[in-house]
Amino acid sequence: MRFAGVKELKHYTMDLLKESKKRDIIITSYGKPTAILHHITEDDLADYLVENDPAFRARIEEAYAEYQIQGGVSAEALIKKLEKRRGRKKI
Repeated sequence: MRFAGVKELKHYTMDLLKESKKRDIIITSYGKPTAILHHITEDDLADYLVENDPAFRARIEEAYAEYQIQGGVSAEALIKKLEKRRGRKKI
């Protein structure tokens, strides 16, 4: 991990982005940390958006609440039910 000022970020953006593939870079403004450059892949981006998008999270929570109100089944119960079915089939 290393530190870089806003001025360095402005002048050497591509160099810092390349370096962020190896290690995180903390960007400072007037000596205080303001951001972190952290390398991310396309696969990581999808996970990041799901984990950090408040609107998406709210939609998931609403859907789950509606599912429970309508008599949804817990994941554990569903797994047990599927395992029972699998046990019945004999090939």
